[in-house]
Amino acid sequence: AEQVHVAEDAVADARERLQELEEDILRQVGIPDGAGEPKQNKLENVGVDLASDELLEEDEGQMREPRNNRPLNEVLVEAPSNRNTPLGGINTTPEATARANLHTALESCDAAVIGSAIAAAESAGIHAQEDVIAAKRSLFQLQREGREQAKRVKHRQEALLALEKAMQGASAFALDEAINAAKSVGVDMLELEAALDHLDELRASEQAERASLALQDVEFAIGQKDVESATLALEEAAAEGASPEELVAAEQALSELRMRLDPEGEARRRRLEARRVKDGARKWNYSGKSDNKLICNDRFREHEAELEKRRMLAFRGRGRFKDEAEDQGDEGQEKNIKKERAELAKEKGLTALPSRAVPTKGFQYGRAAKEELEAPRRLTLKAHIEMGAGIDLHATWWGMTVDAIDDEPGQPGLRMRDTLVEVNGNSLRELDPDDCEQRFADLFGDGAVVLVEPHVEVVGVLTSGNPVDMESLKADFERFAADWAVELKMQVGTHPCSVRVQMEGPQSAIKATKPELDNLMRYYADA
Repeated sequence: AEQVHVAEDAVADARERLQELEEDILRQVGIPDGAGEPKQNKLENVGVDLASDELLEEDEGQMREPRNNRPLNEVLVEAPSNRNTPLGGINTTPEATARANLHTALESCDAAVIGSAIAAAESAGIHAQEDVIAAKRSLFQLQREGREQAKRVKHRQEALLALEKAMQGASAFALDEAINAAKSVGVDMLELEAALDHLDELRASEQAERASLALQDVEFAIGQKDVESATLALEEAAAEGASPEELVAAEQALSELRMRLDPEGEARRRRLEARRVKDGARKWNYSGKSDNKLICNDRFREHEAELEKRRMLAFRGRGRFKDEAEDQGDEGQEKNIKKERAELAKEKGLTALPSRAVPTKGFQYGRAAKEELEAPRRLTLKAHIEMGAGIDLHATWWGMTVDAIDDEPGQPGLRMRDTLVEVNGNSLRELDPDDCEQRFADLFGDGAVVLVEPHVEVVGVLTSGNPVDMESLKADFERFAADWAVELKMQVGTHPCSVRVQMEGPQSAIKATKPELDNLMRYYADA
């Protein structure tokens, strides 16, 4: 459809040029172009045969005879004109040529070619056309994909270098970390085959080394006559996979040490070990009795009653309750305790303890962060024709938020999670994500001036007279965050009626939403 549109424009332009040439011929031979005889008859009278598409050539103001009987369209191509290079043998307008070049650039999927085509289209006067808008969107997407691809390639190269360095070392842990990092960046398992084999060798070597060290500890402990340390070292050697021959020799040496130090205890241990080996499998119990002592304890309730009785006796002896206070129940006992404590404090001249601090009811923000009071910054962005600005952004209701900043080309003064709210004096606020991204792509370029707001975090504390309904508060937080495009987090405090609230977002978003959040929190405080 676009090619048909270009062709139609070219045909219309050719017809207009043909009419101008006809009028110029009639004017030069002195025949007025007015009413009366048709223009075709006038041209035939002066030697222009339209049936054969012949045309007189002009040379220094003098008319000559037709030459070579050439078609009219070939003569039109040679006719002097201030128009651009013809397209398919027909003169076209600069706008049509720029539009055709733009479509050719889009088919190439080359960021540099598309950028040059966009610049040519804008210089030709095409700014708000859908073709330019689509081209800018494609360029923005290609630049983003280029940055992501460059990052992936960079991370892959770094992972391979780290893997090569780890393979040269002798640490299985470092090699395992390098292999996991290589897997995370998409390195093929065939490339990791040698590293995995080397990792198995390092692990086996380290395990053998640990087993050897454990056996050395066994020998050292036996030399120090430390049975307990020797036993633990022997268990560690067995866990690390020491050879059976080495374990048997170490066990024999430990047994001889026990026999020298404690003959009776070692003899008893050997008898128990032999009995355990002899019994082997578990035997069936045909007597109907269980070995579970807790189940067979038929005096369990009697013991509980005895313990409760002793508790009561200790309680009475410690509190020295009177019979009247005991008969009054828990309230009477508590009242009597307070009375006795007050009398005792009065006798000793003790002062009463200060009352426990009770949090006030309501919602209150904490101290304002420095980012909340910081003034917005104006920065000039740098852009590369292929990599773009080197920043990853996502569109929000408040503008374009920065997710990552590459080293190249670098953006001095720009921080992570900053929000770009204006580009070249055009606001990015209160737009749908697609419209916001499109406007940024249209206005962005090398040397673009942006207005940047910092990321702000505010904290507040909600205190209610009753326990807060956390499910309802969580649902309201989700709706509030979706409506105002901010992040809300909550954390239950030490007090059951206290909740810590944290809100994050751009500076303008925080200023606009703080009063609304305060109203919502006061509702829960009064609940």
